[in-house]
Amino acid sequence: MTAYTRLLLPALLLIGACTTVKKYTPDFSRLPKPPLPSFAGLKKLTRVLPGMPDTDSTGAEDPRVPFEADQKLSQGHSLRLHVYEGARSTKRIYNGVVMVDADGTVTFPEAGSVRLGGQDLAEAAETIARTFRVGLRITRPVTVHVLSVEDVPLVAVTGDINRVRYLPAWEGMTLSQAVAHAGGRRAGSTNRGIYVIREGLSRYYPGLEAADAKMTPEPGDILQLSTDF
Repeated sequence: MTAYTRLLLPALLLIGACTTVKKYTPDFSRLPKPPLPSFAGLKKLTRVLPGMPDTDSTGAEDPRVPFEADQKLSQGHSLRLHVYEGARSTKRIYNGVVMVDADGTVTFPEAGSVRLGGQDLAEAAETIARTFRVGLRITRPVTVHVLSVEDVPLVAVTGDINRVRYLPAWEGMTLSQAVAHAGGRRAGSTNRGIYVIREGLSRYYPGLEAADAKMTPEPGDILQLSTDF
């Protein structure tokens, strides 16, 4: 064995070892995430107001467009919305179904037009709230409830969480399940409280067990994990 070969041999052995490790080490980024429950039993909208359509459609020209809760909005997506003004004393200022048009915009007759195309539901809810505050010159808080998109009923999980998530609302869903599927609280958080915001009104519970004992999520609910308690 030449001196050059003796110097090269350790490097070749190291490369071979790395290749073997890579071959037999699983790529965790490709592992499947825990599946959500079957959505064959999605919740039904129980709070369709008089005069509102019983499906997420603005009329004959409104196409059916596939939708998943984590995707961004695009042309043809129709959203069922309730918008409330105020916190302790709330007033409904909008309820209806709107469609994202070819330009990616949605028009609210009183508040104005807003671009929602390319936004996810968390971004869209903030944009809609801002549009109503500015367009109607509102100084009180504005809460936007997204009840459904393309007839997929939705629940939002916000607050002490890594990222705001919207989840399909399935029959039998509990608050604890919704929070778990949204990813749970931020790492290291010691908070336990949760606010359930329904029809603009916020109810506080000291923990998920207490909340589960009192209520179940309904389409349009906002489950806000407390950042203080």
